[in-house]
Amino acid sequence: MKRAEQLINILLVGLDAVMVFLAFIIAYNARAKAIPLPVIYIWPFGQFLLLALQMLPIWALGFAFIGLYSSQRPRFGEIGKIIAGASIGAMALVLWVFLNRSDFFSRLIVFYIWILSIVMVGLGRTVFSLIQSNLYLFGFKKKVLVIVGKGNENDERFATQLKSNPSLGYNVYGIVSEKKPEFETFKYLGQPEEIERILKIHKVQEVILTDAQMDNDTFFLVMRACQESDVTFKAVPAHAQVGVRTMQFDASTGVPIIEFRGTPLDSWGIVFKRIFDILGSAIAIIILSPAMAIITIVIKIDSKGPVIYKNRRIGNRGEFETLKFRTMSVEYCTGSAYGGNRAEEFENKLIKEKNIKKGSAVYKIGDDPRVTKTGQFLRKTSLDELPQFFNVFLGNMSLIGPRPHQPKEVNNYTKEQRKLLLIKPGISGLAQISGRSDLSFDEEANLDIFYLENWSIWLDLFIIAKTFGVVFKGKGSY
Repeated sequence: MKRAEQLINILLVGLDAVMVFLAFIIAYNARAKAIPLPVIYIWPFGQFLLLALQMLPIWALGFAFIGLYSSQRPRFGEIGKIIAGASIGAMALVLWVFLNRSDFFSRLIVFYIWILSIVMVGLGRTVFSLIQSNLYLFGFKKKVLVIVGKGNENDERFATQLKSNPSLGYNVYGIVSEKKPEFETFKYLGQPEEIERILKIHKVQEVILTDAQMDNDTFFLVMRACQESDVTFKAVPAHAQVGVRTMQFDASTGVPIIEFRGTPLDSWGIVFKRIFDILGSAIAIIILSPAMAIITIVIKIDSKGPVIYKNRRIGNRGEFETLKFRTMSVEYCTGSAYGGNRAEEFENKLIKEKNIKKGSAVYKIGDDPRVTKTGQFLRKTSLDELPQFFNVFLGNMSLIGPRPHQPKEVNNYTKEQRKLLLIKPGISGLAQISGRSDLSFDEEANLDIFYLENWSIWLDLFIIAKTFGVVFKGKGSY
């Protein structure tokens, strides 16, 4: 670990400790004064503070054990580690109370401490990141970076992107390549074989290898030189298209092996997401039940036919039926239970004449003549999708994920786009908060593939929060 990283981690350990300590203090006052529940016995504040100080090392060890002080701290994944570390600390506190058979006043305070420690540590780290980014923006102690590549246009574009984003903290010093590049945007420092001399002369702090086709001998020469010079070495992966973000390393066979997983939603990830879906959909169904009852009555008054329209879609486990409020006249609804073959033929005709997503695997019919007056309002406000919370509760959909498509649309997916079938489809997703139907399907697919390769509960919460704003604006509704 480099000195700068060590310093940052030391600061973060101290910051986390302060924030956890504040969480203890706030929890004490909330339970003793702010929460209108009877308190039979309460420790003196000084005695409680002593307990808090005793617990801080355990909280720090929990955070360290879970990997919160590693050199890689992705923003979306950090909240999960904070929750896990705080959970270890809270369990240690419960165990302490149990073993000491203490007259610790309210066991409920442990819950307050757990929640508040997550909030406070997350808040502290957010502020820390903002301060750190702003220091970089003003040129404060930027890392001296050298790019090792082919010296082509891709290297120049990559270096320009790094330079144009000062919050990353990079000072792109120059480029190392076999041949001197034609562009003069960045300084040419020499060939990869000269890397040891280059690192020493120019006091380089970080190297990024962009040549994914570099031969093994040169690759290991550059990597060893960086390691021996205490320089951070990174490489742009050669196989990013197969999901390198979800690599898993295993050496149990005696030979180092890298497993490329399609999504981090394996093992406990899928359990956490399912619990999140059950709780979220149950709450939504309860809160929205009056609105759904009113919509049911309006649909019945507006047109004949069933209130709920069931449509076959493809998910990660094959075909299933999505539930939506019916927005079209029943004779135009596709499916054997509705308009049958005639409705299917009419839809295919409309796709040819009014499809506004040309050259795409999926279709969207503009100015659809089949939609009822009530249906137009429901589609614009996305209220027609409220019954899909029952899909989520039953387990064939998720709150967040790629939108499910019909079998005839899935048949048009490219090989890369079939990665969308690795996870459950969702009511909302990155595509929905980034332009919704204004995007091409290729753009939607790229966003959803990014989501499945970088999933976290924190990312789900972010998308849910953004979804409310998009829906209220009624922009690009489906």
